[in-house]
Order: sequence, then C-alpha cells, then structure tokens
Amino acid sequence: MTDPRDRRACERFPVNGDTACDFLSPVLEDVGAVRIKNVSNEGIGLIVNHKLEPGLLLAINLVNQARTFSKTMLVRVAHVTPQPGNTFLIGGTFKTPLTYEELRTMVM
Repeated sequence: MTDPRDRRACERFPVNGDTACDFLSPVLEDVGAVRIKNVSNEGIGLIVNHKLEPGLLLAINLVNQARTFSKTMLVRVAHVTPQPGNTFLIGGTFKTPLTYEELRTMVM
C-alpha cells in the first residue's frame, strides 16, 4: 500500500545488486553567463566569461522555450580559445550525443 505522505509523481523501484552509482560530485562553481555559439549532435561551442580547463566535465542545461524543450547534458571541455572582450570560446563534446529530433528542436 502506498504511504499517503509520499508525494512523488512517479513510482520508484529498487535496483538489483549489479546496479551502482560510482560517481557523485557537487557543482563547485557558477561560471556566470553562457551563450551558445553553435551546436551539433556531438558537441557544442559556448562563449563564457571565465577560462575553463580542457578535460573539465560541465553540466549544462539546453533550453528552447518556444518549443518547450529543456535537457541537461554533460559536456567535456575539449578546447578553450580566448575571444575579444575578455571571453572564451569553449568547445566541448557531449557525453551522450543529442538525437536528431533534439538537435532539430535546438536549431530550427
């Protein structure tokens, strides 16, 4: 029987012994304003105000409000290039590529 104090929208299930969480890391720093320069299904170009190091793993939220699309992605920083105005171009690869439909929602 369901506990009436449990207000979860979706039922949760226990996992088997082979399932594990092998990594947990808090987000340590807000890097401030971010602007998307370009995107593909495999990666993204971002303009940021802080220099980030290649290899850094970022969590980003891609949003297209007009199409009610929002998805959090993990991005590995591949390169960092200084830009005019004390900004940096961050080129990163998605840990899991965007699907064709997700990419289409972002760019069309």
